[in-house]
Amino acid sequence: MKAYVFNRINDCGLREVPVPKIRNDEVLIEVKYCGICGTDVHIKKGDFFCKEGIILGHEFSGVVKKVGEKTKRISIGDRVVGDPMTPCFKCNYCQAGLMNYCIELPGIGVNKNGAFAEFIAVPATNIYKINKKTPLDIVAVAEPLSCCIHGIDLLKLKAGENIIVIGDGPIGLIMIQLAKLAGAAKIVIIGAEKNKKNLALSLGADHYIVYNKKNIKNEVNKYFSNCKIDNIIEAVGVQETLELSLKLKTYGTKILWFSVAAPQIKVQISPYEIFSQEIKLMGSLMNPFTMQRAVSLIESKKVNIRSLITNYFSLVD
Repeated sequence: MKAYVFNRINDCGLREVPVPKIRNDEVLIEVKYCGICGTDVHIKKGDFFCKEGIILGHEFSGVVKKVGEKTKRISIGDRVVGDPMTPCFKCNYCQAGLMNYCIELPGIGVNKNGAFAEFIAVPATNIYKINKKTPLDIVAVAEPLSCCIHGIDLLKLKAGENIIVIGDGPIGLIMIQLAKLAGAAKIVIIGAEKNKKNLALSLGADHYIVYNKKNIKNEVNKYFSNCKIDNIIEAVGVQETLELSLKLKTYGTKILWFSVAAPQIKVQISPYEIFSQEIKLMGSLMNPFTMQRAVSLIESKKVNIRSLITNYFSLVD
């Protein structure tokens, strides 16, 4: 079969590799769609570790072609989506219910073969069945959606709170939809592309601000009438926007750095401001126990995923 393989830093390419054999507790999936994640780009550039020779890709959907002997709830022909997180269930973190901290993660597409391939072998416990009405290209976005759900959970966003989302890419546009579902009163998105404004507003944003280094804080303060900003989500991952999230904070702001910034990026923080303003600054790692919720939101059409998909490519492209 054809597969897109990480050979070494800045060296990825298409290879002919054997179709994977499945264990008793696994299923073989014919991959129909696999999203390109920012993590894949970071891996190629050498920002993140990845085993050489690994097939990349972790946001995938497809159809089951084979099932292991011990697999009961999955059948050949099922339309499915996969969760790439493959914890060991043995380490201290797993035993404490913190599977996203597992010492053997990240999992599929990083230290285990991924879905930039015609077929993938996946543990049956990582598979979620999809109804026949939901297109497989849309449901392939369930994994990033599930990560966003985890981020919103960490924020503990309450109905009636306001929120700023920095970044108008797919993650930022998912976040404003989840904030709307959670009952946020005012949702502001800060983006770099004016052509995203109408889309962002249609997905639930109340106000769109074009990123401008000079007067963006004044524009934010004007919109919020200098009132408290309850939540800020940074979804870009560069120094400027990470620092912007700190500049826009007010007393009691909860800041979520959701983006996956490259390890070499450094940001200056004032510990005194964190203390004196009771700022809560947090990160968000993967998608523990949120995949089924993501699938349910997609199947029930509570989130608009179709509008976030911009291009389709075949493996050979």
